[in-house]
Amino acid sequence: MNGSETLAFPTIGIVLLGGISDPARRYPLHNSAGIAYTSEDQDIYTRTKLFYSTEQSITINGKRVDPDDPRTPLHILSKYASNSGGQKGKLSVYSENRGIISGSSDAGAAALARAAEEMFCINDMRMLENDFRSISESVGRSLLGGLTVTELVDGIPLTTRLLGPEDFDNYVIVAFMFSADRNPSDTIHRNVVKSPNYAQRINSTAKKCLILKELAAKKDIKGIYELAMGDTEEYHALLESVEVKVITSQMRALVQKLKEERDNFWRSYIVTGGTNVFVVAEKKYAAELQELARSLNIQSKRLKVAGAARVYMNF
Repeated sequence: MNGSETLAFPTIGIVLLGGISDPARRYPLHNSAGIAYTSEDQDIYTRTKLFYSTEQSITINGKRVDPDDPRTPLHILSKYASNSGGQKGKLSVYSENRGIISGSSDAGAAALARAAEEMFCINDMRMLENDFRSISESVGRSLLGGLTVTELVDGIPLTTRLLGPEDFDNYVIVAFMFSADRNPSDTIHRNVVKSPNYAQRINSTAKKCLILKELAAKKDIKGIYELAMGDTEEYHALLESVEVKVITSQMRALVQKLKEERDNFWRSYIVTGGTNVFVVAEKKYAAELQELARSLNIQSKRLKVAGAARVYMNF
């Protein structure tokens, strides 16, 4: 095999992550959870090729990256390649995002990890996940797909899948997409740990992940999204206490409207680190949510829960 081409899907936080061990390993400092997503037409994903070539190259979204840049994944890939033996040339990467609204680093890391797993016959999935965590701290969510929880076990992160995409079939996520500058994730990670309430956040996320497991066992999808909505409010209050503001006045106005009109039909919302409000409802109310977006002149997109990173083809 000369190469592997893979697909992976971006993610949305359910129990949101803020705070990592260091910029290199990017281990999370507390438990978290998330879901992988794509569009109803499945045209939201990252597509990645990992292959041997005569000249080493790394191309990300059409831009060439210096292979000697210390932030490239070649140090991880080279380790796996040297262990596998039988190298056929120089490792190269071609990766592109399609239609991703948020969570592109998760999908990019997972697509590359899945390709490395395939090419180098890696069996240790925990090692694989934590090696590629240096690219994205939430890589496990995209690797496994569906609803996942990431917990610290003896100080080492471990991601477990709780539910598959099929368990969410009766629900839709409508992304309300706002135009604003996004806070880089490292800005969030660097500042949130300065809060005097951060220790409480660590305890809170541990409890929420236990509750999430119970809700998943009962397939209580509304309960899962209710928990996510509550976590959104806790998380952003913590961020704003350290002067990192993600939810703009326009986003907050939409959230308030969603709260006020909740008697019309059940809905929940999630705001992660980007400039989107993800609104969840039963699928039969999708058109009403998109009509709300049109009435407010906000761009929207219907989403659904996606599956695991997968091999598209080997060559």
